[in-house]
Amino acid sequence: MSEHSTPSSSTQGDPKPSRQAASPFVFSSSEIADHLDTRNTYLDSRGKGGRSLFLRSSIDLRHGVELDRACPFQSVIAGMIDAPSIQRLRWVAQLSAAWMVYPDAIHSRLTHVLGSANLTAETLVHLHSKAPEAQKRELEVWGPITVAFALCHDLGHEAPGSHLAQRVFFPTAPDSHEEVTHRIFKEDEGFRTWLERVVGAGAAEKLDQVARESSDVPRWTYQLVTGGGWNTDRGDWVPRDSHHCGVTYGFCEPKMIIRNLHITPSGELVIGEGGVSALESFFQARTHMYRDIYYHGTSRLGEKLHELLIERVREISRDGQLSWADSDMRTVLASSSVEQLPLDVIYNMTEPWWCYHVQRWATEPDPIVADLAQRILLRHTVFKEWPYSPETAAHIRKMVETSHFDPRYYYVELPPAHIKVAKDLSTAMRVKRENGELVPLTEYSQALGAVSHLKTISTPGLIGAPMEIWKGKSIQ
Repeated sequence: MSEHSTPSSSTQGDPKPSRQAASPFVFSSSEIADHLDTRNTYLDSRGKGGRSLFLRSSIDLRHGVELDRACPFQSVIAGMIDAPSIQRLRWVAQLSAAWMVYPDAIHSRLTHVLGSANLTAETLVHLHSKAPEAQKRELEVWGPITVAFALCHDLGHEAPGSHLAQRVFFPTAPDSHEEVTHRIFKEDEGFRTWLERVVGAGAAEKLDQVARESSDVPRWTYQLVTGGGWNTDRGDWVPRDSHHCGVTYGFCEPKMIIRNLHITPSGELVIGEGGVSALESFFQARTHMYRDIYYHGTSRLGEKLHELLIERVREISRDGQLSWADSDMRTVLASSSVEQLPLDVIYNMTEPWWCYHVQRWATEPDPIVADLAQRILLRHTVFKEWPYSPETAAHIRKMVETSHFDPRYYYVELPPAHIKVAKDLSTAMRVKRENGELVPLTEYSQALGAVSHLKTISTPGLIGAPMEIWKGKSIQ
């Protein structure tokens, strides 16, 4: 064979023909079954089938995460971690536009769900160790499903920036990532096959029941992962986001919370008196996170830039003036809610997909699209902020208009952002006194009781506009 010739397609050892799926994250049941059989054969041949799986962790640098495949709770994480729908979360950012303030805040949803699932498994091991026999059996039946729920509760997120995606693409629709997650549980055959091979027959239906907080499942299953107050979802993202943003107040004492958790005979998750101080620290940390990270002025204006970009892209797309967008983006632009999108399109909404569009739009013929895209890519030209007042608003808007910027895209008023502390505390775990009495957390804790009377903690309203208005620069 000459050096310029190519091997025949029938040559032994060639890779399999390329898959024809509409998304690289979509697999049929048979493809998943074949993959798992091959993987398990390999692991057994290498003597790795029963070996623990060690993962590094940014929020536990000393110990990392050790997943014991012999543990019925931790083995779910080890078995599910490579499922395509879960690995897809590697390509969906955890925080929306916080990277515009905190450069390290570029971690993924994958790291969060792994941390949340591990915290759930750790909690279940502790609860099982002190439970009476009847409760032990319930934990053994529903514990693996609960860990799977923690691992899969965010599958419905898309780019850019998870929650931000809903406001960018569907600003008039409510956040629907939970409904998309339910769709995945029901519609993704490959995911269902993988889940049932790891957890057992009927696992997909049980998982959806837990996610929907069905009365047919024990209350603690969903209360542990997504219930009000402290849960293993928040118990992971508070310290994780704090770490990646370079602040310290997100680090509480999860082990003190976990060791004081109990399940009542009626199936309610409660906390002993010894864990209340740690809960108080957690609520304080979470409030700081909202005020100083999620509702930071620059972060909120960065989010608004993303929204304005798609608003303008939609406008010129309707007029047939958009020079480039792939088929998935055009499907999204033509939709008014995520429910209208095929599952493969939702799966393809990843950060690389979004970033490539922003990069392409930075050279779009339309000057507003190009300018807004460049502001996102370059960051240093993000809108500047002023505290809101009617006088300031009128002055800044006039400056925008006289500088020949279109105020629809270059003048922003952001209302105050509210942290609903009272509502959240009202659904928090109850406290179990030594005599067995159950009392509301806000009744037991004077500190949290006082906070609950505030109802909400608000951040100020903002005005955003380009700093170029001071030089009268125009965007035509």
